Amino acid sequence: MRFLVVVICCVFMISCGSDDNGDDPVICTTQAFPGFEIQITNASTGTALSGVTITAREGNTFEEVLEETATLGTYQGVFEREGSYVLVIALTGFQTIITESITVGRLEDVCTTLDTQELSFSLTEL
Repeated sequence: MRFLVVVICCVFMISCGSDDNGDDPVICTTQAFPGFEIQITNASTGTALSGVTITAREGNTFEEVLEETATLGTYQGVFEREGSYVLVIALTGFQTIITESITVGRLEDVCTTLDTQELSFSLTEL
């Protein structure tokens, strides 16, 4: 009987050892990543602009999803959504910018993290 208990304990200890390949497990975050992080400045002064409306359009779908962060003149949006977007950047008293299509994809990492597009634009006063 003691022999059986010793065998069971040994098998249990061996099976609870490290995994076969020795790699640490990958833990992916539950944080939502923005598709865009955009800096907006005044073209003539270089100062950050607040109150800018940035609309992301994908095909026939559009939404004003880019919101200003705690950093003045920095906007984020399109969280965890891949696609090709045209951005419309507008502020009263400044020239509106309409971008070419900008693609948001995923990184080729284990967690397939959204690849945030970091962009900057300078608006010209009218």
